[in-house]
Amino acid sequence: MICYECGHVINKDFAKFCDHCGSSLENKPKKASVRKEVVVKIEDEIDRATNLFLLWNASIAATFVFYIIHIVRDGYIYLFLLVLFMLVTSWMLLLTKLHDLSIRHHQPTKQFMLMNVGLPIIGTFYSFIKLTQK
Repeated sequence: MICYECGHVINKDFAKFCDHCGSSLENKPKKASVRKEVVVKIEDEIDRATNLFLLWNASIAATFVFYIIHIVRDGYIYLFLLVLFMLVTSWMLLLTKLHDLSIRHHQPTKQFMLMNVGLPIIGTFYSFIKLTQK
């Protein structure tokens, strides 16, 4: 056997303590967990925000199309509500990503919230253009 602490070779197979340092041989020491820091580049965050922005714009267009279809024919209310739900969900995801970018640019949270809640569509477009400029 070999001691886990000092590396001393122990001749007795059933020993409970090391002859050299006195440490217990019953418990193996746990390996130190290696913590890796994840480094996220600003370019990756801007790309993700751009993808969400395009999804949000596409859902706006789809909402208008399905709204027109719903007005012309009364049977398509569920499709309109589904696309409207997609619009709201993609907008919330976009606002979350833009908020992360605004924190990274040291912009005050109060200013970000007032701009996007006060003028939702114009504020979101303005925030996206302002935060994704390189």
